[in-house]
Amino acid sequence: MTCHVARSTGFDEARLDRVVRAGGGEYVGLQPVRNRGPLVLFNDPRTGTTLSVPLSGCSVEAVRGRIMESRRIQ
Repeated sequence: MTCHVARSTGFDEARLDRVVRAGGGEYVGLQPVRNRGPLVLFNDPRTGTTLSVPLSGCSVEAVRGRIMESRRIQ
């Protein structure tokens, strides 16, 4: 499952929430980043750390991978 942008209505945050939850995170929101595109922000429920993935690459696998990477560092 990946995150998609609905062109007419903006970002589909309900879908973002489902993707992030399926990847093991807790959806926080979107953060615009100039010249790069928005980031999807989410918390790791185990550590409470706020993490992100680019909206353009947001998927269940990307969220899961980012959480695992963060836990290895801590």
